[in-house]
Amino acid sequence: MPTQEIANGIALVYKDVYGRGPTKIVAMILPDAVFVVLEEVNTPGQDHLVRIGELEMLTAVHDRMQRSIETELCAVVERVTGREVRSYVPGFNGRDGTAIDGFLLEPESRT
Repeated sequence: MPTQEIANGIALVYKDVYGRGPTKIVAMILPDAVFVVLEEVNTPGQDHLVRIGELEMLTAVHDRMQRSIETELCAVVERVTGREVRSYVPGFNGRDGTAIDGFLLEPESRT
């Protein structure tokens, strides 16, 4: 199933970069977009930053990390869907350790 393949691929990228993957992940494929909902993404170190009130720092670091793996995340979606990603839109809520990765796809050719 393509959605499971995307979820598994995204989880592996997270695991490689963060040292652990999300505990819950669901991918949804729409006509021109893919959305991946990730829960419990925070590492113990990230949770510590939340506890000491450094949410702004956590969010900035997470955003930087996401941008550094944009190519790998997009490659998963492109491989599974067979379509080029035209825009990657990450979202993150460090307070509760959730994230949504959005991938807007190039329109399908109409030939």
